[in-house]
Amino acid sequence: MAENTHSEQELLMKLGNLVVDYSDNDIAIYDHVSNVSQLLPLKPSKNLIAMCSSGYLAIRVDEKTYTIRANDVLFCPPNVCIDPVDISSDFECKVLSLSDRIIQGLLHDKIEIWHRAVYINNVNVISMSEVCKQEFIFYYGLILSKIQNHKVVPYDILQALIRALLLELCQILANTQGPADDVKPTQGRMLFNRFLKLISSNEVKRRPITHYAGQLAITPKYLTMLCLKYSNKTASDWIVQYTIEDIRFYLRNSNLSIKEISAKLGFANMSHFGSYVRKHLGASPSDFRHER
Repeated sequence: MAENTHSEQELLMKLGNLVVDYSDNDIAIYDHVSNVSQLLPLKPSKNLIAMCSSGYLAIRVDEKTYTIRANDVLFCPPNVCIDPVDISSDFECKVLSLSDRIIQGLLHDKIEIWHRAVYINNVNVISMSEVCKQEFIFYYGLILSKIQNHKVVPYDILQALIRALLLELCQILANTQGPADDVKPTQGRMLFNRFLKLISSNEVKRRPITHYAGQLAITPKYLTMLCLKYSNKTASDWIVQYTIEDIRFYLRNSNLSIKEISAKLGFANMSHFGSYVRKHLGASPSDFRHER
């Protein structure tokens, strides 16, 4: 494994045809990416969704080789080391780079499909039918049109379009068994995946690490070690991220009162809830609810 993997900033600099990069680092869109040989090896800090439009690209991840060809979609979670194997001269693809935070926020009720398909497989390559390909291009074209034709893109509209595309991809993932895998996931990776499933399936997610570690029959220290290994985040980071996205979802997408949301998500009182929201979202629950 080469040590000189490119950083996310280098990726942005080298892709001269970058379409958009938000300051919050949640979304980046790269159109007509072709010369990736200069970018590899790469260790992206966000999730990558790449649809190959022509040619092929072969990469190595964890001693396994994956090849993406025309009409294939590559799903890659953050912090995975990608080494080059081979690339055709006519290779071209479109890439969405999305943070864990925005994927979780947009998918919300479908996040388990994403985690099962992406995190447990580390890298997933699926072949799309012609119909699926056209749907991908349709949504991608809408997103690109909004970006190119508006000086300021309404963020809620952009999120809605990306959510629609993600839901289509989740439907494909749910109906796809994925590539044949002759190597079973390690026990550690399966535990990490079970941890994410435990958090996502609990209405009250803000629980001590000991709670989740106990359900997995492992120590809190080992759980955090697994999280760092497979996601470069601690167990606490994941718990906070899931909790914040639930708060964001209910404040922006429900008619529940702030008091009801606080109780629903397991906070002892409104004061504690307010402090937590201000710490992580930079505004009071009431102010955040009305911000757009």
